[in-house]
Amino acid sequence: MNDKIPRFSRSWRVQHMLLMVSVLLLVISGFSMKYSETLWGKILIFLEGGFQARGALHRLSAVLLFATAIYHLIYISFTREGKREFKSLLPIRNDLVDLKNSILYDLMKRAERPAFGRYSYREKIQYWAFFVFILLMFLSGMVMWFHDFFFAFLPKWAFDVSFALHGGTATLVILFLVLWHMYVVHLSPANFPANSSFWHGYVSVKWMKENHFLEYESMIRDSEAKHAEGKED
Repeated sequence: MNDKIPRFSRSWRVQHMLLMVSVLLLVISGFSMKYSETLWGKILIFLEGGFQARGALHRLSAVLLFATAIYHLIYISFTREGKREFKSLLPIRNDLVDLKNSILYDLMKRAERPAFGRYSYREKIQYWAFFVFILLMFLSGMVMWFHDFFFAFLPKWAFDVSFALHGGTATLVILFLVLWHMYVVHLSPANFPANSSFWHGYVSVKWMKENHFLEYESMIRDSEAKHAEGKED
């Protein structure tokens, strides 16, 4: 891959894969229960091995998601790469400027697209939205899973709220995945039909210049500085 630039490390790709698998399994097994009386719900439950197997699959997927979240917290807290990635994902004031300029560009009111660094406002929205979704799903799911334990000190309305919150958040996750993540990452003109960097970790120089030009410039400067240091040595 001589014409490729490394963008995502193996650790980042493993985390993304675990997140993708766990969320997809949770969505499929969760909605087959929510719509168990419908034809497609019954078909899903059958494919999952029956109602009890569906429940086991849902809980195992929840455990996988929780383990992935712990893995990610360790990654961003104790590794140099993770700390750097997390810092790049923190919202900054210029994100609002980039958002405004992107809208103006899409409306043909601005001649040039804004230049982005490591992560633009779009990736940051996805990251923090998933953080909120997973937190809500985890808290409401724990109340529902261990209902006998929580029933000792939580009122009945708390279980009703948890049930509604769990289903509503799951619906938002699906809409978010289809209408935002899938389009921005894979189906947009710059990436169609798919951006495979989540699998092998590399992007083309052309893609890097078009989508994250500020990061590309930073990489060039770092490379030139290292080359200069090597000559001095």
